[in-house]
Amino acid sequence: MFEIKPIQSMEAIPLRQMVISPDSPLEESKYIGDENEDTIHIGAFAKDQLVGAASFYKEQHDKLSGKSMYRLKGLAIDPGHRNELRGQTLILFGENLLAQNKIEVLWCTTKVSNLPYYQHLGFHETEHTYNDGEKGLQVLMVKHI
Repeated sequence: MFEIKPIQSMEAIPLRQMVISPDSPLEESKYIGDENEDTIHIGAFAKDQLVGAASFYKEQHDKLSGKSMYRLKGLAIDPGHRNELRGQTLILFGENLLAQNKIEVLWCTTKVSNLPYYQHLGFHETEHTYNDGEKGLQVLMVKHI
């Protein structure tokens, strides 16, 4: 059994580093906006241990239309807990919080290999792609909530 609940950014950062950028210093896993009042950080816990984290930032994207939108960034699931629906549950929990606050659009960028995962969660691929040197080809994904 696991629990989903709000967390502080400082709880998410070590997990982000371990999963997303293990070869980088911890400082690089801190994102601009982590400490903003309107940023939402959510954690998945298994037996009181943080095994997943997702962060939602109030951020517009110039390629998308809509007045109220948030960005999903820093989705990190401990490799020992993958394929247990942790990521999906974190995103759905976050969407529910955003919908309660009348947020209309959730967006993220992801590498091409992750497209099926986000499509399964109801995100749609846009025509906007770009090459991020270290991460490779990135695709802008969007979901109306």
